[in-house]
Amino acid sequence: MKAIVKKILKTLIVLIISTVTIYTVLTLKLTFKECKENQIMLFSNSYAEDLTKIDKEKIKGIGDSIGLFAELLEESRENSPYKDDGENHEIGDGHEHTIGEFFDPLGFSIWISVQSKISDITTRYISISILSGIAITIAYITISTKKLHNVLKVIIGYIGVMLIIPPIYMYTWTYRFWDIISTYKSMPKYFYIGYTIIFVIMFAINYLIGAKMSKKLNQAIKNSKN
Repeated sequence: MKAIVKKILKTLIVLIISTVTIYTVLTLKLTFKECKENQIMLFSNSYAEDLTKIDKEKIKGIGDSIGLFAELLEESRENSPYKDDGENHEIGDGHEHTIGEFFDPLGFSIWISVQSKISDITTRYISISILSGIAITIAYITISTKKLHNVLKVIIGYIGVMLIIPPIYMYTWTYRFWDIISTYKSMPKYFYIGYTIIFVIMFAINYLIGAKMSKKLNQAIKNSKN
């Protein structure tokens, strides 16, 4: 019983650590990329010096996109049929309202721009991180199972995972299954490369440990006979 509980705990630890690690690495990478594209200087307090490094055209592009959205909100506010009716309207009161009727157009435009960026950064890699964590956990379970032949470990832990994970990943994005070419082509390449490297390392470590234990066991048996 203790052995089973210990195995379950180890499996959970592998799942949690692998999932969190992959999510953290991918999310940090995306964060730095977005900051670079939007000219946000991380870990800097020297704003006067940073201003000399900013691309004016990129700032103009950000301003144009936010400004256009703000203008549309302002127009919706001005053209609202409830503007001067004297009633106190609220969102969800049963009338067809627009956001511009309740929030400052420019302020809301800036807020929605920042919110959409942050939401994209924090949620983009949730699915792939969880699925990669599950894949690594499956590899750990199959590779560490002593009763399985090495060929079966490769078939179940590597080939099986490579066949199953991509369709599930595509389904989490589109809520439908795609044809084989689209499914496996759309899967991020870093999953194939990363999982292959991790599987080979885990397999090699397990093989070396197993070989070392077998050598010690054979030596013990030999010594006992003498």
